[in-house]
Amino acid sequence: MQYDAVILAGGQSSGELRKIAPYDNEALIIIGNYPMIYYVYKALRRSQYVDKVVISGPVDSLRSIFSREENIFFVGGGDNAVESFVNAVGLLKEKGMSEKILIMPSDIPFITTEAIDDFIRETEKIEADFFYPVTSKEVNERRFPGVRRTYARLKDGIFTGGNLFILRSAVIEQIMDMALKLVERRKNLLAISRLFGLGLMWKYITGRLSIAAAEKRFQEILGIRGKAIISPYAEVGVDVDKPADLELAHKHLAGTQL
Repeated sequence: MQYDAVILAGGQSSGELRKIAPYDNEALIIIGNYPMIYYVYKALRRSQYVDKVVISGPVDSLRSIFSREENIFFVGGGDNAVESFVNAVGLLKEKGMSEKILIMPSDIPFITTEAIDDFIRETEKIEADFFYPVTSKEVNERRFPGVRRTYARLKDGIFTGGNLFILRSAVIEQIMDMALKLVERRKNLLAISRLFGLGLMWKYITGRLSIAAAEKRFQEILGIRGKAIISPYAEVGVDVDKPADLELAHKHLAGTQL
């Protein structure tokens, strides 16, 4: 199956990041030899599963970065990630949208084609409408020692949320309101669990919350099937949203040739 992909590049750079990287839009921050978004795009473009790529963000700046690329489209960003996604979906509908959409932000320059392809392959083994990766604390700290992430202790282990999503096109309209809340909380599994009621929260607090229980509650509330995919790749979760992350990115990506 071929997937259309959406890169959400409308995010404004945080005050702390802007002090050391003077760019209004975090996607444009230079890391090594390239703007941050270019690492994300290149990992996507090399995937055997990806067809069209839509980037939602500052169109003029993005066009200048990707002037030599093909099968790539641009649309203005919205006031938040969900509005930016809706704008991208509108364009994809005009172009002929794929059955499933791969969505990711522009601030994950560590992402690799291997991590993307592994996530996609795992989702294709399961029937569901929405897929979300999580990675274990052990995996993250082995790949990026000392990286600061928000973790949740579940019955299945200690995990942090990822930054890739796959969504079946047919359910997009159905979940937009909840999607906004999920995207805003994507880095915090505890905050996500709060959306699903006190019963789920109590299970979390007492250490009895499992991934399967969270998935079941997700379906009860939204009416669609959601599945968490445990990824062996820390790259799906580590993003750049504070100075320490940018320092880590410079360390790991300096000298990279794409």
